[in-house]
Amino acid sequence: MIYYYLWSMYLFLLSLLLLLISINFYFLEFNIMVYWNILNINSMEFNMLMFFDWMTFMFIFIVFFISSMIMIYCVDYMSHEYNKNMFLLLMIFFIFSMMLLVISPNLMSILLGWDGLGLISFVLVIYYQNVFSMNSGMLTILLNRIGDTLILMSIGWFSMLGSWNFLNFYKLDNLMLLMMIVLAAFTKSAQFPFSSWLPAAMAAPTPVSSLVHSSTLVTAGVYLLIRFNWFIFNKEIILIYIFLISVITMLFASLSAIIEYDMKKIVAFSTLSQLSFMFIMYSFKNIDLVFFHLIIHALFKSVMFMSCGSMIHAMSGIQDIRFMGYIFNYMPLTSTILMVSMFSLCGIPFFSGFYSKDQIIECSYLLKNCMYMFILLFLSILLTFIYSFRLFYYLMMKKFSYFNIISFSESKNISISMTMLMMMTLFFGLMMNYFVYYKIEIYFIEIFEKLLVYSFYLLLLNMLLIYLKYYLNLKFKLFNFFFYSLWLLNKLIKSHKFMFMNSINLWISMDKNWNEIYKISIFLFVKKMKKINSLMNNWILELLLILILYIVIIF
Repeated sequence: MIYYYLWSMYLFLLSLLLLLISINFYFLEFNIMVYWNILNINSMEFNMLMFFDWMTFMFIFIVFFISSMIMIYCVDYMSHEYNKNMFLLLMIFFIFSMMLLVISPNLMSILLGWDGLGLISFVLVIYYQNVFSMNSGMLTILLNRIGDTLILMSIGWFSMLGSWNFLNFYKLDNLMLLMMIVLAAFTKSAQFPFSSWLPAAMAAPTPVSSLVHSSTLVTAGVYLLIRFNWFIFNKEIILIYIFLISVITMLFASLSAIIEYDMKKIVAFSTLSQLSFMFIMYSFKNIDLVFFHLIIHALFKSVMFMSCGSMIHAMSGIQDIRFMGYIFNYMPLTSTILMVSMFSLCGIPFFSGFYSKDQIIECSYLLKNCMYMFILLFLSILLTFIYSFRLFYYLMMKKFSYFNIISFSESKNISISMTMLMMMTLFFGLMMNYFVYYKIEIYFIEIFEKLLVYSFYLLLLNMLLIYLKYYLNLKFKLFNFFFYSLWLLNKLIKSHKFMFMNSINLWISMDKNWNEIYKISIFLFVKKMKKINSLMNNWILELLLILILYIVIIF
């Protein structure tokens, strides 16, 4: 496991360096582009481009910092696995695929990182090599391949425009091209109707979930739209489409999290909800807020996954929250870290999530037609509080329902990595708030508007306590069926089972029957023709030699 420590130290030191460079680039308003011409095909140039600005360095800093902590986390969490070195290599390839996507303003090089993320995520999801993991992995890669196909079609379209580098274009009026970019981002960030792969990908080990669903794979779509912002902001119809899809996904994820019992899936649905929150702010044309919340969310969501994984690890793989209760008495440090991350998720004042969510709420007061938009944002925040408090109730307040003989323990390396990430989660939001918003105007709103969310928090808290105390045993079968099946998305995917069955029948009847006969017949025919050809060649050669000899004798 020494390689995990070495890579962790390397990524940690590199992340600190990138943070300093990012701050320097931000205040100096400095950008760098590295240009390397690889190949010319007619009038088309194949260029490898790398674009560095403060956003690039800040995003890579977050990816490297979280990855360094996860490497330490893996020392204990993956200690019993046989393929530890293979797992480390996959994680490293995944990190550098994300880095390639982040630094590339060229669609061709973006595709390398984009496909690398999809392929390695599939391998990581099927890491445990069972039927459930394989089904989840296939669902993940097939839905992500839709986005890959759209990126390939976009590359073809940009080829007709003369360049794969989208920074060369000041304006793009092609609605179809921009919609392909947006849909590709939706598949990677699991927006409706491509949402079902995100909770299914929880079949991967917890360190993978902590990295993939906080700062890398699911955020790639948001980051891609941030880079294409000056094209998309000119098309109001695309922004309306992004807003509507994000609202649907936000409600879908929040309501599904409220009735889910799998701990990792609850956190996955909260990730889906927060991604929709970012897309909603993107539709309001506020790039700084989107990026701000993206960075803060990556920190507190990674530590939330890690603390949940620590509890699952201590309970011998049990993920059902109904078996848990009074965890604070057995794992006080892990429970404290989980509560800090949950407070950040809910936007409780002076935790990291507060600084981004508070800015979003204040910004939403000043928008045109803000009543409907603000109600939906407000509903999203309240639903976040509901499923977060439900998770807190089952873990901390409910009676313990597992084996009494189980021995709980908090591993040293797991605790160290989670504590460092928790400290960063506590203070980085305030730092980013001063860092990004030090030179913009301040929103002046009334005290009633400022306290509106927290007043509803208190009201909801009282209502939830009453509900959980008296009506917890009520079963709404239709409601549960609808949301357990992810708004019937899972049923829709399974309804296409006959297509796969027909594919199997075709494979049996054609590949394993008729095609075998054809292949054997063709092989025998080619073999016979080869023999005839060999005989003909020998006969022609002999005839030529006889003719040459006859000519020599005559003359």
